[in-house]
Amino acid sequence: MEFGEAIKSLFSLLTSLDQPYLGVTPASSIEDSTPVEVEDELGECESLTTFSFLDSSSRMINVKGANIYFASLYANLVTENLMIPLMVEVPFMAIKASEEVRKLIEGDQTLSKIVAINNVNGEPYSPDYKDDNILDELRISLENYAISKSNFVTIVDGPIIPGPYIQMVGEPYRSAFISLANQRKKDKLIGIVKRLNYSRKLRRSELVKDPKLMNATDDVIVEYLGRGKDFYTTPVFREEVDIGGKNYTRYMVYVKVREGVFRVESLSKDLLCKGVYTAREYSSYRGIPEFIEVADRISKRLSASAFIFAFNIARVTTGVNYEDWESLRTAELDASE
Repeated sequence: MEFGEAIKSLFSLLTSLDQPYLGVTPASSIEDSTPVEVEDELGECESLTTFSFLDSSSRMINVKGANIYFASLYANLVTENLMIPLMVEVPFMAIKASEEVRKLIEGDQTLSKIVAINNVNGEPYSPDYKDDNILDELRISLENYAISKSNFVTIVDGPIIPGPYIQMVGEPYRSAFISLANQRKKDKLIGIVKRLNYSRKLRRSELVKDPKLMNATDDVIVEYLGRGKDFYTTPVFREEVDIGGKNYTRYMVYVKVREGVFRVESLSKDLLCKGVYTAREYSSYRGIPEFIEVADRISKRLSASAFIFAFNIARVTTGVNYEDWESLRTAELDASE
């Protein structure tokens, strides 16, 4: 079934019931809190000649009787391009709804394969399940799927161990993120983290000695340390991460290329070095790797297209609310880029 037919089928199911809006749960911002230690200097190495790369995106529409979540993914796997939801191979939608709606989806042979009604551990997406968590879980699931299909070193837009700081997350979200993080194939994985304005790992490191930076976010610290340089890297940092009893040693380097600041991560110091120099070689005029910008742009277009398609159906079936109109404007901008 094509994604358009899947969305039509889902809204047809919802219009058979007369149920109220569920509302939207408030967003939460969780800060990184795991201590990091300086390991050694990065050194020099060759960049990667062949690699996969990917990014994902997600959106939500709030209609009568349900909150519906869409995730998209673009992955260049070297030998093929994977685009979800254009290629519907795994669940790219999730729904938070009443038990009645859930049972109807569960009983539909097609929708039950592409619409998630439970988290990875089988916990229902009930009306009080947090919206942000469903969006995160859906994106991570698609990324894990693409990473597992790659036969090459893979660079993901985001951390190699996905999800929030586990120690600050309550159930059932904690268990879901633990499962998704441990399911991820990490042996040939490099992560590039662009959004450092919520991360405060560096302020607790020995690298930061200026009192003015003691409460600064990572992007501010790296920009300060690399001021006046077109290319700057911090030493290699080591972070010990416990994910549900499984321990990982994550290595990371903060990088400044012209005006761009980002963090490169890997479980392998060799891959970490190659990731840094690959990011530098492919950096755009903004300093961010061009392949990351490409994956980001395509994945946003895909999720925007899914949202716009769903919105136009919802307008004449279940109805939409004010927030959906605002989200439509954002989606139209993303789709036109």
